[in-house]
Amino acid sequence: MSVASTVAHRPGPDLRPDDACAFLFPGTGAGGTPDLTGLAASGQPARTAAPEGAAGPATRIVADVLDAVTEGLPPGWPDLRTVLLDDPAAYPAAATRPGVAQAADYACAVAADRVLRAGGVAPAFAVGQSFGEIAAMVSAGVFTITDGARMAVSLVQVLTRRGAGGGLGLIAAPEADTRALLRRAADPSVVVACTTAPALTVVAGPDGPLDTALAAARDAGRRAVRLAVPYLSHHPAMAGADAEWYDLIRAIPARPAELPVLSPVRGRAYTPADDPHRALADCIVRPLRLPEILRAARRAGATVFVQAGPGDALCHAARLSVPGARTFAPMTRPRPTP
Repeated sequence: MSVASTVAHRPGPDLRPDDACAFLFPGTGAGGTPDLTGLAASGQPARTAAPEGAAGPATRIVADVLDAVTEGLPPGWPDLRTVLLDDPAAYPAAATRPGVAQAADYACAVAADRVLRAGGVAPAFAVGQSFGEIAAMVSAGVFTITDGARMAVSLVQVLTRRGAGGGLGLIAAPEADTRALLRRAADPSVVVACTTAPALTVVAGPDGPLDTALAAARDAGRRAVRLAVPYLSHHPAMAGADAEWYDLIRAIPARPAELPVLSPVRGRAYTPADDPHRALADCIVRPLRLPEILRAARRAGATVFVQAGPGDALCHAARLSVPGARTFAPMTRPRPTP
């Protein structure tokens, strides 16, 4: 559903002039075709009247973002403006190329950020989930849209090569219970990679042991599924891959953040003393805990959580992690929130 149809149901979109928005940037693995045509057709979701000279219609904003992303892609790649905006029916075939889906996810997150801003819905905080940390830093002005695309593509290339033969799975259980399930599975190669919500835990490991661990979780009465991520990530076996990627991106120019960027990997907001390139590379090997950082954003003053990108999984995580959390998912059908 587009921003326009969402706003039609929830004028404003249920935001007050004094709201401090935490923009949540999702990682990869959701699958499907990003609905940028709906976002582009949405107009501007006005929280306040757009000032004279503000950014133009959403169609132009989305197209400009896609052009900037495409500029950062290697020669010969599918043109994202074509497969996401002009001819979405071509996207599934284009996405068979490794990295295209991730670049599209990144483009969709940045486009949502820019369209929301054009309508007066600006972030006071940025939170990225795993791969989404790149878009979070772009939102904060640390990197340009084009350089963010370059980083996204090079990251997928490193992960695909160094993390082949492994993947991620989701278990509907708290982290402590998940660790107990993994101990019973008796294979230390499967580890906790991410805590998404108080009772949603992502595990990572080689294909065979990962499937065994997920089957053991199901046998114990827990919902457990493989995620559409065909490589290891947030896993100690990827040590060395983080250094390789860091060397690839460390020369990309970085500017001071224009707003706080809260990292679920480091468990805090970045400071001027942090190396943003190193921080991103840490995501390859270190686990992340999203509930802790969502609660930290609330303590820092966030009053509403906005998913910058398709779906509402991170809004759902916010509602589970932060009692009474108000959320807004502009690219999906609205759900009532307090």
